[in-house]
Amino acid sequence: MTPRDERTIARTSAVRAPDEYGRRRVAAYDDHGPMVDNPWRQHLVTLRSDLLKEMHELRSLFQGPCADIGLGETWVGPAADTWHTEAQGRRTDILAQLGRLVPLVEAAIGTCAEKVTVGEAKSLQVDLL
Repeated sequence: MTPRDERTIARTSAVRAPDEYGRRRVAAYDDHGPMVDNPWRQHLVTLRSDLLKEMHELRSLFQGPCADIGLGETWVGPAADTWHTEAQGRRTDILAQLGRLVPLVEAAIGTCAEKVTVGEAKSLQVDLL
């Protein structure tokens, strides 16, 4: 094996060859350079957690007014019943739409690599701006 081959193997392995002082550098490297967390994947994970949090908040936020108005004690009558029906329908619709978004975001997370090269990460970061 030639010295050039040894340098190539050392450059692409996870544990680097010792330097002139005998120290070894451990790094996340592949054939193209150092690997970093995928910013696009991190953005999607944040989006998923935000969606789940919003669904939980909206579920409890709309529940009180929908129960009190129309069929409840706060406001009664035909107009209140109409308002109750419309508000309950909108609450159900919003929660259903948010519920359909979560699997789509999870599928997108599944297609993203956890680690990307520094150049790819910079490119993906620009796409997020």
